[in-house]
Amino acid sequence: MNQGQKQLDDVQEGDLHVRVPAVAGRLTGLRHALAEWAERAGLAPADREALTLASYEAMANSVEHAYAGQLQGVLDLRAVRDPAEGRVVVTVTDYGQWKPPPANPGTRGRGLPLIRGLTPDSAITPSTRGTTVSMCWPLPGS
Repeated sequence: MNQGQKQLDDVQEGDLHVRVPAVAGRLTGLRHALAEWAERAGLAPADREALTLASYEAMANSVEHAYAGQLQGVLDLRAVRDPAEGRVVVTVTDYGQWKPPPANPGTRGRGLPLIRGLTPDSAITPSTRGTTVSMCWPLPGS
């Protein structure tokens, strides 16, 4: 069994895991699905907005940067409610190439700082097999 199939088989009831082609036309639907999931997960309105915007930015970065020069790639969006840790965790994973931010991005390059500013806890992990952006928000009452 390949790693991607194992990840899909590990999806728990109430979690969200979507694998789609990394194309801009898919992002609006993913953003709406994620906003609905965050509401069902019980996040406060401000955290739902932050989660949706930060996740959208991470997905847009994957679409724009990860597969430059390739015909197409995929991205995985996973959202998990973790009551034991008192948080929700959203990960966006691509399987393309990491593109380091330029030293002087000019009017661009606001995505990663935006993600970091909207999340209480985030990590960006590039590797030779792609990049994963992990973002966490507290569950109400935690």
